[in-house]
Amino acid sequence: MSSENSIVVVGAGVVGTATARTLQREGRRVTLVDSDEPGRATSFGNAGFIAIDHVLPLARPSTLKKIPQMLMDRNGPLTVHPPSLPKLLPWMARFALASASAAEVQKGVDSFGPLMAEANIAWKAEIQASGLGDLFRSQGMLYVYESEQAFLDGAEERALQKAKGTEFEIVDGNGARALAPGLCAHIVRGVYYGHGMHTINPYRVVATLAERFVEEGGTIVRGRVRGFARDGQRVTAVELTERSLPAEAVVIAAGRASGELTRLLGFNAPLVAERGYHVMLAPDNVRFTMPVSPSERGFFITPMQEGLRVAGTVELAAPHQPPSWHRADLLVRHLRDIFPGVGGAETSRWIGERPSLPDFRPAIGRAPRLANVYCGYGHQHVGLTLATATGRLIAKQMAGEALPEALAACDPGRFG
Repeated sequence: MSSENSIVVVGAGVVGTATARTLQREGRRVTLVDSDEPGRATSFGNAGFIAIDHVLPLARPSTLKKIPQMLMDRNGPLTVHPPSLPKLLPWMARFALASASAAEVQKGVDSFGPLMAEANIAWKAEIQASGLGDLFRSQGMLYVYESEQAFLDGAEERALQKAKGTEFEIVDGNGARALAPGLCAHIVRGVYYGHGMHTINPYRVVATLAERFVEEGGTIVRGRVRGFARDGQRVTAVELTERSLPAEAVVIAAGRASGELTRLLGFNAPLVAERGYHVMLAPDNVRFTMPVSPSERGFFITPMQEGLRVAGTVELAAPHQPPSWHRADLLVRHLRDIFPGVGGAETSRWIGERPSLPDFRPAIGRAPRLANVYCGYGHQHVGLTLATATGRLIAKQMAGEALPEALAACDPGRFG
């Protein structure tokens, strides 16, 4: 790499900022670019859980089978923003094809194994390297079930987890209530992941990574990318509205907006806004310290530094659509059903756009037909989990190392 030009990382969410930190520690000169402050977009509002137990892609037959019923329920865990439907149909068709294909599902299973193994190592290393210990807790994670059938529906994923060495404990309703005091009486099962880790402030994680990045010589530039200068198969500069940044290499890690950038570079990233919501509540009567997720309802309840965060559900939408705040209201109603009397007055609410590709595998690695452009986007529900792993994998590829064979399924060029 030249000593004159930077590697330009586009996107200062958790993936982009973690990637910038990793490249910096490899001795690279790095510039981090975003139109907003680091960590202020989608990375701001996640549920905080490092989900290294996630080994089964959401694009699979069992999910596809449930979608019609879920879409009929306005208050269910999945909905579609009605005005966005015409723009979403091509993505939904691709999702259906990926979900129905045994080969595509297997690619997801095979790729999530090494990704989660890398994430486990990478987060521990980053927490130490960037002094993030005060922002993380290793107190486990509890999934709870309101029916025996819902618990049985999770058997496939638990079998995969067990085969890959994930440790968990299955408990009855009373056992779940002992682990998370205040749970409602109608919880019948729980699955406890004792090694689970979460952050008590996702925004501060990204902000601290950015602070360490600058302290150690990195540059952060506020600006909007409008294009790229090229010389054959190489990008030579990232063009912002106000200035041009000479680039030795470029990393596209701009979340949902990555699709707009890849079009400028001549390849496709069919990303949709898989919108999630959160509500922050005063921590009244909170007597548990770990994230709790009611499986059938598709959301998380996480004790955090600034209160109790209730986060999740999915609303598929085209970009830049107004919020559907009834989805946030729904989260509060769910909380009241699961933890009666827990959580006080609402202190804030938020919406974010998870960047999701139709096969629910991220795009990680070198861009097609370009010698010095790398990708790290499309992480859907596991952006926080896979942020540091993505950075490490991109750094390895830049250094000339081959990525694990299973990660060919995450090739950024797979959509043309």
